[in-house]
Amino acid sequence: MRLLSPAALWWLSLGAVIIFFYLLKLKRKRRVVSSTLLWQRTLEEMEANAPFKKLRRSLLLLLQLAALAALVFSLARPLVTTRALASGSTVIIIDSTASMSARDEEGRSRLERAKSIAREMIEGLEGDDRAAIIDSSSRVAVRSPMTSDRAALATAIEDVRETETPGDLTDALRLATQIAKSERDAGIVIIGDGGGSPVVAASDSSAGTVAQGPAQQVRFVRVGQRSDNVGIIAMNWRPAGGRRPELFASVANFSDRDRDVGLEIRIEGKLVDSRSASIKAGERAGVVFDALPLAGGLVELKLGIDDDLAADNLAYANLPDARPLRVGVSGDNPFLMQALAVNPDFDARRIGSGAPSEFDCLLIEGAVPPGVIESGRPLLAINPSDVAGLWETTGQREALEIASIDRSHPINSFLSYSDLHVESAPSLSAAPWLRPVASAASGGLIWAGDDGTRRSVLIGFDLSKSDLPLKIEFPLLLANSINWLAGRNTSADERAVRAGQPLIIRGASGKVSLTDPSGETHEIESRDGIITFAGTARAGLYEASGLPPFAASLLSESETDLAPRDSIKTRAGEVKGQAETFSSEREVWKWLAIFALAVLTLEWWAYHRRI
Repeated sequence: MRLLSPAALWWLSLGAVIIFFYLLKLKRKRRVVSSTLLWQRTLEEMEANAPFKKLRRSLLLLLQLAALAALVFSLARPLVTTRALASGSTVIIIDSTASMSARDEEGRSRLERAKSIAREMIEGLEGDDRAAIIDSSSRVAVRSPMTSDRAALATAIEDVRETETPGDLTDALRLATQIAKSERDAGIVIIGDGGGSPVVAASDSSAGTVAQGPAQQVRFVRVGQRSDNVGIIAMNWRPAGGRRPELFASVANFSDRDRDVGLEIRIEGKLVDSRSASIKAGERAGVVFDALPLAGGLVELKLGIDDDLAADNLAYANLPDARPLRVGVSGDNPFLMQALAVNPDFDARRIGSGAPSEFDCLLIEGAVPPGVIESGRPLLAINPSDVAGLWETTGQREALEIASIDRSHPINSFLSYSDLHVESAPSLSAAPWLRPVASAASGGLIWAGDDGTRRSVLIGFDLSKSDLPLKIEFPLLLANSINWLAGRNTSADERAVRAGQPLIIRGASGKVSLTDPSGETHEIESRDGIITFAGTARAGLYEASGLPPFAASLLSESETDLAPRDSIKTRAGEVKGQAETFSSEREVWKWLAIFALAVLTLEWWAYHRRI
C-alpha cells in the first residue's frame, strides 16, 4: 500500500488534543479534613481515576480516535493492490499481431490468454468505472468506446480476432492517449507479448517510441511463455545467368535448441525442389534455390517443422516468366519487326508461321487475319479493320495531338506523348470495356481493356500518318503494351504481398469471389477492371474466381521472435511487464470515509446510552 497524499497524516496529531481533553474531563474540589484514616476508600477511588488509567476504560475515546484515524487516512488517499482495474477510466489495448497466435499458453494461443485477462479486468469494474477496448495489429481498431456497460465490453473483447500480420504499438498507444485525454485520471493497459514494440532509449523523442503519455499511466501485462519457433524472415528473387531466376531466403531459429528443418519449393502448386537444413539455436541460415524453371509464377516456400507459430512457416514470391514472349505479328510495317527485334524479351514471328493460338500475344496492323479474334489470345491492334462488337469506324478526324493521358495505366509507363502529331485518324466506337488511355481533344486515340477472357490494346490511327514510329516512345509503347497483355507487368507486390497489405487484382470484371486462407469467402465488385482487397489478415493463398491465386506472407523478424519482452519503452520511461497476472492500485478513501462515518455514528449512540 502507498499514499498519494502522505502529508495528510499530520492530522493524526489531533489525537493528542482529544486525549488531552479527556485528561481534563475529571474535576475535583480541594477540601481540608482532620484525618485520612476514614478516607481510605476515597484514596482508592482517586487512584482508580488516575488520568491514564481512566483512558484505558473509555470506549468513547477509542471510537473518536478510530474515527479520526479513518478520516486522516482517507485524506491521505491510500492505494491498495488489487486484481481489478484502477478506479476511474481505463483504455485496454489488446495486441493481436502474428506473434499473439503462438500456442505456448497450455494449448491456447497468446491472444486467447490476453482476452481472458481482459475479461477478468472488465468483471472487476465497480460503480462508475469505465473502460474502452482497442485492437492493435497492422491496423488499429476501437472495438468499444469508453463505457461502463460490461456486456458491451465483453462483446468487444470477443470481437478481437487472431491475425498473422506484423505491427507495433505506436498507433494504438497514440489513439489510446487521445481517448485518455478526454477522461479524468484515465490509465492505459497493454495486454500482449511486447513483440514488434520499438526498443529505443527512454530519452529518444522520435516517433519510434511507443507511447506519448506519462509512464505511470501505462501498464503492460505480459503474456507468453517461451520462444520455440523457427520461421522465414526474408525471401526475394534476382535474375541469374542465362535468364534463370534465383530465389533466396533467410530462415531464423529463435528457439533454445538446434533444429533440423525441411524446405519445399512449389511454383503454381507444383513441387520443384526440396532439401533440409540444420540451424543452430539463435542463428539464421541463408538458403538459395537456383535450379528454378524459366516459366516463373507464384512461388511457395514451406518449412516442414512443428513449432509454436505456423504463420511464418510459409512465404511467397512472384517469379517473372523468364522465357521470351512469343509475339505473332501481322502486317507489312517494317518498323514493327525492328522495334520488337531489339528487345530480347520478345520472340517476334509472322502469324503465318503458326496458328494464332501458339503465340503468347498477337500484334496486328490493318486487316484482321482470320482466326485472330477467335483464338482468344491477348491482342495489340494498330489501325485495324472494323470488328463487330469490338470497334467500328464512325467518322474521320484531322490534325490531332494528345490532350490527356491516363498515367495510372501500365502501358503509359515512362511515356509522355508530348510531341506526338497525328495527321488524321478515324473516329472509333469501341466496346465499353475498352477505355481510352491516351486521347485527343476529339476523343480517344489509344484504348486498353479486359473483357474477362483476354486483354486488348487498340491504337486507333495509321502509324504512317503520324510521327510515332520515329520517336523513342514507340518501342517502349510496344513493350509496355505487350508486357501488360501477357500479364508480365504484374509486380511481385500484386500477386505476393505482406500480410496486412492490400491485394491489387487487375484484369477482373464484374463481381469476383475471393476465398481467404481461413476458408471465408468475400464478394468484391471490380472497378475499371481492378479489385483492391484489404483483408489480408492471414498468411497463405487467396483464391479468386477466374483469376490466378494471390498470396500473403508474414516475413517479419520481430513477430517470428516469440520471446516475451520484459518491458516496453515510452518517451517518459520504461514500462515493466507483469507476467500474465494483472494487478493494479485502487484508491480506498471512500471506504475509509464510510467507516469513519459509521464509527462516529456508533460513538454518538454510545454517548447517549452513557456506555
